[in-house]
Amino acid sequence: MLREFVKAAKTSDVSDGTMTSVTVEGEAILIACVGGKYYAIHNKCSHQGAWLDQGDLLADRCEVMCPLHEACFDLRTGDASAGPAKTPVKVYAVRVEGDDILLGPVGG
Repeated sequence: MLREFVKAAKTSDVSDGTMTSVTVEGEAILIACVGGKYYAIHNKCSHQGAWLDQGDLLADRCEVMCPLHEACFDLRTGDASAGPAKTPVKVYAVRVEGDDILLGPVGG
């Protein structure tokens, strides 16, 4: 569990309309850029643990679709917006400093 903001990636690693996976303090995290804004959620689907970064970024809905059963997750809230997943995934706070993307606890 992230307790403070830590550097996770560079802005050049995640251009607008793309996503990537990182591991920070042992946590698998998906970082996506939609409309110039960065989002970070847990990288494993809450349904059967598939890697979300292997799915599709639905930029028009600010969601990611799981590659296994097409569950969708809102990048802003982590909520499952389409089944079969019902449980949300963890969301991380994102801060950009210069060209560094920092991730931290929500509310941090």
